[in-house]
Amino acid sequence: MIHLRKVLIIADPGVDDAFAIMYALLHPEIDVVGIVAEYGNVSQEIALKNTAYLLQLAGKTDIPIIKGADKPLTGTDPEFFFDIHGTHGLGEIIPSIQTLDHVRFQKVYDLIHTYGGDLTIINLSRFTSLALTFIQAESNIHKAGNVYVMGGAFFVPGNRTPVAEANVYGDPQAAKLVAAHGKNITFVPLNVSNRAVIPLDTIKKVAIENETPFSKIIFPIMDYYSTQYESIIPGIDGAPLHDVTLFSYLMNPEYYKVVERQVKVNTNGPSKGLTLADFRPAPDYIEGYPMHSIIIDFDKEAFTQDFVKIMTNR
Repeated sequence: MIHLRKVLIIADPGVDDAFAIMYALLHPEIDVVGIVAEYGNVSQEIALKNTAYLLQLAGKTDIPIIKGADKPLTGTDPEFFFDIHGTHGLGEIIPSIQTLDHVRFQKVYDLIHTYGGDLTIINLSRFTSLALTFIQAESNIHKAGNVYVMGGAFFVPGNRTPVAEANVYGDPQAAKLVAAHGKNITFVPLNVSNRAVIPLDTIKKVAIENETPFSKIIFPIMDYYSTQYESIIPGIDGAPLHDVTLFSYLMNPEYYKVVERQVKVNTNGPSKGLTLADFRPAPDYIEGYPMHSIIIDFDKEAFTQDFVKIMTNR
């Protein structure tokens, strides 16, 4: 009997978020019980539409779409990345949405109450909605299971500033709150996600051999995304599917190398958005501060093979 992993996704689709959501919906051992749509790569409004579009393609409109944050905790205007993901977030595809039903954020707490420690929360976007689960009066976040976050950069440059990864930089106060108060947090940083590049020829193969509900959008959105990355990193041949790595790790932890460290986040100044951990052989620890897992390496070939297998549903 297959053991289904109950997963709550927080996302801002966005091309790489879209691939992560598709992977999760297609995986036979993942049960997506809700998707929180928040700002990030795109506005909250577009994230809601793109989430609904993906669920409609999959024929899974019974999965609740939860309205997440629309701006950082500080209330400052968010920064979007339409140049990378397209005006509507999915390359040149304009989603046609039949309905756009969503539920209040309270649903997050309802899902935690229902599934408790069996619920894995996977945060693909800014940390704002996740941080809200810690500070709202009805919070029961500590009853949930593992929390995986796409964010941070250790030993490698940032992708938003020389030191900061975009999800952390977009709301460093929220990231700091999660790092300081969260438990069972796993950081999937740029160390791994920047290398999760699926070559365009492989994407073409996936699209050609595809009999899933997503077959018509796989190559167009990746082709657009790759073209944008080519202008940033000439010769990249594809683009990093940052967010897919979290689901790959969830289902194939043996592909990944993990260390345990305390993670701190800088919130202002030139190093705003920096994620900091002590990697010395005998690290200093802050008493009472939580330990977190940090993924620092992975088997890229195994990741690619698993991606092709799940995305072609074979």
